Amino acid sequence: MMGCFLRDVEVCRKQGRKLYWKMQNLLWKDSNKVNFLLYLDLKESNKIVEDYIEESKHKQYENILLDRKGQLTNGLSKGEVYIRIYNKSGKLISFSYQSQIEETLIQEVYEILKKEI
Repeated sequence: MMGCFLRDVEVCRKQGRKLYWKMQNLLWKDSNKVNFLLYLDLKESNKIVEDYIEESKHKQYENILLDRKGQLTNGLSKGEVYIRIYNKSGKLISFSYQSQIEETLIQEVYEILKKEI
């Protein structure tokens, strides 16, 4: 699960897509066993922004949750993507903050997911 503030949506989209596609390639046999989610904190947005994102998400985004009440903002950091990995039981097993997705992080995430699958 990745999360970010609305003002960081481009960082989230770019880094999220990179991680998502790399994981799809690395886990190609088991990719259907992993759910990738992105959420945006929309608590401080307005209707125009929300409508635009709602329309765009079907064309441009992977699975995205729009957090209109700010319920998932705990832990978010400006300018960074908050990445969390949960096991099948819903227990948090890893988290990190990233402004860029590096190859080492991709390998770490892959190893964690491979163990859990």
